[in-house]
Amino acid sequence: MTATIVVGLDGSPAVTALRWAATEACLRGWSLRLVYALRMPHAVRPFGGSDVQPPAFLQKRAEDALAEACDRVVSQAPWVEVETSVATRPALDALMHASRDAELVVVGTRGRGALGALAFGSVSSRLAARASCPVVVVPPACPTLLDHGSIVVGVDGSVHGDAALRFALVEAAHRSARVVVLHTYHVTLSGAIQDPYLDWDAAEREYRDAQTLAQETVGRALAATGLAVPVVARAVAGRPADAVIKAARLAALVVVGSRGHGSLHNLLLGSVSQGVLHHATRPVAVVRASASS
Repeated sequence: MTATIVVGLDGSPAVTALRWAATEACLRGWSLRLVYALRMPHAVRPFGGSDVQPPAFLQKRAEDALAEACDRVVSQAPWVEVETSVATRPALDALMHASRDAELVVVGTRGRGALGALAFGSVSSRLAARASCPVVVVPPACPTLLDHGSIVVGVDGSVHGDAALRFALVEAAHRSARVVVLHTYHVTLSGAIQDPYLDWDAAEREYRDAQTLAQETVGRALAATGLAVPVVARAVAGRPADAVIKAARLAALVVVGSRGHGSLHNLLLGSVSQGVLHHATRPVAVVRASASS
């Protein structure tokens, strides 16, 4: 059975997300499944049921959007197999369910256009944290999509960071790209308030430790995947989200783990993942350890 990429649609603009998913399907040799999450009026399902048939005009709107999306995929990649479905359940439930049989879920963020995917917000955030497979969020203003180029991934020694790197290596192998691995560290200041200079010895130790951790993470991931992919490991001082966003300005893809060592258990996504998703201008893949291969 051919592996599948699910693209979540709900009527919001997402031409770029659809293009990204079609390109990914070409690179991987996978099929696409376009899922339209139909927004059912509460008057139609007053008790929250999901088995109620949608009004004809809403069904027609969904079918028209799916037909347009299929036409776009065919014009870009006529050899990619495409199937469609209309879900009358809430968008999060529909995509969570679809993710069980998918290798990847792709959603977009709101912007302007005639066609679109699930808007980033609480649904996308929860989906990225809980889906059964990696989730890619594609911003509408993303520059020309690159099949080749650097893939930037943030690691921190956590299992989710390791999973993110394994995902990045596989992506890089399909794209003939290199992987840039970032591990951030905190810069220690001297203790005296009147002497606000760096503790250079401590800073040097923190840099070496971060560089070592980055290289060890790369070694584990390369051994696990068996791939020969060019990798650059960097230790960077500063906040993790800021470092990833800065390094990813011209990247083909950004990859982060859903949580890291610093995440609180009651957060849907870790603060780094949230920060990158909200501010990155490139496609961002969010990977959970249990959702990666």
